[in-house]
Amino acid sequence: MASAKAQKFRVKKNAPIHSRGINEIYVDTSQPFNQQLERAWRILNEGKLDHVLVHGIGPAIQRVINLALQIKLRGNGMFDVSATTHTVNLHDDLTPIDPRDSQFITSQTRRNSSISIKIFRTLEPLS
Repeated sequence: MASAKAQKFRVKKNAPIHSRGINEIYVDTSQPFNQQLERAWRILNEGKLDHVLVHGIGPAIQRVINLALQIKLRGNGMFDVSATTHTVNLHDDLTPIDPRDSQFITSQTRRNSSISIKIFRTLEPLS
């Protein structure tokens, strides 16, 4: 029987656990950028909500920043942004490649950077 240290594991990266509000968008790199941009614009342009929160972790951070700046540019001074950075803990499942060693199933925690940007209305749109 092999020890846990000598095992080869398959890593399953789990998505972070988060609540989703009506005005929150979680950006990732698998969805088209324009689709995420239009969703944020639609939420703000409907006029029912005065802000939208855009979140992203790891490689999506650049996309979140770009999205917020595109909304600000498109709004012609009607919107402003406020950014907050965080470090989040992510939990991965480690499963042995050899099914006979299933007693060695374990998990690991890793840390990753994240960003949350609040895009909020500063002025009423000009008619």
